[in-house]
Amino acid sequence: MNKLLVKSSGSKGILDDDYTLYADGTVLHEYDRHSYPGGQNLTELLTISDLSVLIKERLYKASSEENKSYIRKLLELDDLNTSL
Repeated sequence: MNKLLVKSSGSKGILDDDYTLYADGTVLHEYDRHSYPGGQNLTELLTISDLSVLIKERLYKASSEENKSYIRKLLELDDLNTSL
């Protein structure tokens, strides 16, 4: 079983925009595209390279103190110009 490292829940107005990072580097994106039928509760599997800097920072900020160092390396934040 793939270990869950961090979940970052967010929203854009009433639309969900959640990211879950797993130890193998996969990211589950659960989101709503719109509020009409067929546009809610959508999911996609992403890799770290698919993530924007903003999403990487969001996951890092949501992580526990004990995991921050590992997650920083996993998300390749040291390679980016970031304020974290």
